[in-house]
Amino acid sequence: MENISNLEELSAIGKNSVYVNADKVQLINSSITFTGENNILVIEDDTIIKNSKIKFMGSNAVCYLSKNRHAYYLDLTIHNRTAVFIDKNCYFNGTFNVTASEMQNVIVGLEGLFSFGISLRTADPHLIYDVHTKRRLNSSRSILLGDHIWIGQSAFVLKGSKIGSGSIIGAAAVVAGKTIPSNVSAVGNPARVVKEGVFFTKDCVHSWEKEQTAKYEVSDTDEWIYERDAHTVDLSKIDEEIKSKVTAADKLEVIKKRLVQSKHKNRFFIEAPRQKKKSIFSKNS
Repeated sequence: MENISNLEELSAIGKNSVYVNADKVQLINSSITFTGENNILVIEDDTIIKNSKIKFMGSNAVCYLSKNRHAYYLDLTIHNRTAVFIDKNCYFNGTFNVTASEMQNVIVGLEGLFSFGISLRTADPHLIYDVHTKRRLNSSRSILLGDHIWIGQSAFVLKGSKIGSGSIIGAAAVVAGKTIPSNVSAVGNPARVVKEGVFFTKDCVHSWEKEQTAKYEVSDTDEWIYERDAHTVDLSKIDEEIKSKVTAADKLEVIKKRLVQSKHKNRFFIEAPRQKKKSIFSKNS
């Protein structure tokens, strides 16, 4: 096991690779642990990692932390052949807990807002079987989050979940294997969409008085409204492309090409499912 609590110790990482400019990254009361080999950690410049734990618990995994104007507060557990990618300028109001297991990935888009006590897990992790067929029921799956999403306090985002850009997940919600479209609000356990056609801004109301409250009754902006366009991609396809690569180096190349180098606004838009129209012959019509 190799444990790093100071960026000056990066020369002693054995068969793992860390790409970080020690003069441009701050590691404050934090640790990086490697227990396997051929893992890759990338931390972009102008980044603060504070009160965090980054643990590689296997081999051939990737963790990519993008430049951030806010501090990262992380508890990442990264197992064999997984990838964790967090894009630029996400805000963490408390420790962001992520466990990437069984060759599955966690992708987090740009400009997200994450409250206290949030957990993401790609596995259950113990096995559940059908009593009749004896077949496994709870396969592990990746977690894919779009740009500018807001996840409330104590929410759980579990295996197989996808959240489109611009959406809100309420406090204590449990998103388990669901696809949440863009620009909606979802709450509860299990999470369900309660409002479509919404957007949020990053303004914080805590210290406001009457004048500020009145000023912001209307927000005349389209900045956080997403739609399908020529740049929209399916996050699941990027996920499958990353998983198709065996080595961490090959996974990193996909991440750079498909995530780091692509910043189009509508890239991770997810369309709401169309409601089926009732037949004119329906008994309930």
